[in-house]
Amino acid sequence: MTSRTPKVQLLGYFGWGNFGDDLFREVCEENAGLLWPGAEVRAFERPRQNFSHPRPDAALRRLVSAARGAAWADTFVYAGGSVFSEVAGLARLRRHLPNRSYEALGVSVGPFANSANHRAVVSELRRFDRVVVRDQESFDRMEGYGVLGGDLAALSSRLGPAQGPRSGLVICPSSAAGMSGNELADAVSSALGSADPEITLLALHAHPRLGDHALATRIAGQLRREGRSVQVVDYGAVGIAGVVGILSRASLVWSQRLHGAIVSYLLGTPVAIVDHHEKCAAFARDIGIAPPFVAPRFSELSGTLSALGTGSMHHQRVRHPWGRSAEDYRARAWAAYAGVKASKEPK
Repeated sequence: MTSRTPKVQLLGYFGWGNFGDDLFREVCEENAGLLWPGAEVRAFERPRQNFSHPRPDAALRRLVSAARGAAWADTFVYAGGSVFSEVAGLARLRRHLPNRSYEALGVSVGPFANSANHRAVVSELRRFDRVVVRDQESFDRMEGYGVLGGDLAALSSRLGPAQGPRSGLVICPSSAAGMSGNELADAVSSALGSADPEITLLALHAHPRLGDHALATRIAGQLRREGRSVQVVDYGAVGIAGVVGILSRASLVWSQRLHGAIVSYLLGTPVAIVDHHEKCAAFARDIGIAPPFVAPRFSELSGTLSALGTGSMHHQRVRHPWGRSAEDYRARAWAAYAGVKASKEPK
């Protein structure tokens, strides 16, 4: 009698054109044999499934995808990116599908609006078969349950130390930060002062309505009017490989997007984090990065230019502004997620 092959469905913000979530999906599929030995692993959302949102048929397509997954899977995995700050979604899924296994990998826990939400979320997550969180604050909130593993991106074979020449400043703005293009352009211009690097505005969320492209275009337009050299690149046009290439060749990255910062760090590219959400500050603390390389506003990043000696932005010598090495970060991730030493690290 043959045993049934386990079936794992990946849950996440898939199909919306977000670089970080697409990277999570790729990492899970690439390492499925280590993360879920012997299992069949899939996500039901197509890469751009939700680009038509809010067209009337978009909600129906999402419902159909969810129903197909519910009928197929025996294990549901929240695969990176999720921020659990209230229990409603977690409890609803488990209530409707009680005879399944649940895992949460690479997630954040909290912050919470109140202590009742904290207790409810932790109680629900304690029923999961496996929980790996990505920052110390989340681990502390789990009150002894789960493992601290850092971000799932650390398992990507794409993200080894970059080699070769570097030049230019890459800026990754976030529409989720709630600032206008003019406000961000003024802040960037203030930080740059007289420095005149070649600038790439990298839109890491490609959704036509919810993404970063329109914001990046507005920032670029104002900076060009000041006489600066600027190009706009959209993740949707270049894909994961294109984004990795751009970040690996940069002299410096300024990022509001968490995964603009995490991927730059794993590539060995000096990065400054604009902290607009607790998860950004948590990552900064985890890798030991400190002011001026973490700040609440772009306007406060001028010190990163002088600290790196990047007046022309065409230097070759890389100075890393963090305390925890990327190698150590990867090793912790491999041990936490797959229970192995970092023998699969990118070469």
